[in-house]
Amino acid sequence: MRTRTARRVWGALVSILAAVALTLTAAPAASASEPGGSIGRGEVMDRAWSWIAERVPYSQSGCHNNQFGCYRPDCSGFVSMAWHLNTSLTTWGLWDVTAEIPAHELQPGDALLRDSGGVDHVALFVRWADAAHTQPVVRETYDFGQVAEERVWSNGLRGFSPRRYHQLDDLMPYGSIRAKYDSLGGPGGPLGWPTTGERDSSLGGRFQAFQNGIVIWRPDESHAIYGDILGKFWATDAERRWGFPTMDEAEGAAAPNGTRGRYQFFERGLFLWSPQTGAHVVHGAIYDAFHAAGHEGALGYAVTDEEDEAGGKVQRFQNATIHWNPAKGTWITKD
Repeated sequence: MRTRTARRVWGALVSILAAVALTLTAAPAASASEPGGSIGRGEVMDRAWSWIAERVPYSQSGCHNNQFGCYRPDCSGFVSMAWHLNTSLTTWGLWDVTAEIPAHELQPGDALLRDSGGVDHVALFVRWADAAHTQPVVRETYDFGQVAEERVWSNGLRGFSPRRYHQLDDLMPYGSIRAKYDSLGGPGGPLGWPTTGERDSSLGGRFQAFQNGIVIWRPDESHAIYGDILGKFWATDAERRWGFPTMDEAEGAAAPNGTRGRYQFFERGLFLWSPQTGAHVVHGAIYDAFHAAGHEGALGYAVTDEEDEAGGKVQRFQNATIHWNPAKGTWITKD
């Protein structure tokens, strides 16, 4: 961070010095992107983390050289390195390679940039620290005597402009979602190609949409949901009602009549599907009875969702009906 005094002269000088330094140092290690080319958010965040891990000290001259190249170790050099730019730009130079976005659209790898009121500074956005989205978590290097770090701006955006790098590939999966996507075969698997970037889910996790489904993440766990099970999940209020998936979709047992289908457990329910019966959810006391009776291998696949019955609930399966009321508990009648 520095004042506006003579900044354009200084900026031109340090950009020239950084460009010279790049030609005098060894070529950076191979990475997923090319200098100045398209780059995914995961790579941006990995590159940024490298300086934090190395505790790179702030400086407005020279460059810091690691496997990601040699960049000037000030705020704009840090962001230039994270975005894999051809050289270290100044804060005002970053305006030319970014576009303004609404604050509510900020995602990991976007920037917070300011060049007014005596403040020249830029930081990488990581996430919001609070549900109200008033306190950004950023990665930055910001003053002499400090090292690159991740921290919370507890006093908000402070006049900083949310910006998105022109070459940032929002669709490229990363992190745990990327690992799950790749394990399912990537674009050649059941999910197909990405259709949105990774976004916040309603209960604090993250998800990304693909042509045929989603991958949803909560800390330490990612699972895919697709096909008719995803359709039922969306139609019944998704994770707000059923919580997060606890497994990927798997092949179900054969019903007594030979029906074969698929199933997936969520925190508060079991989703069952077969071509003959469609997708239905089994949960609560009726699920407990279904489980005790031997699941679909004994009772067949659900043919209805849970429905109201005089004084209680009922759910129909291919070979049986499970009833429940508060006075009697659950009981099974055979069809």
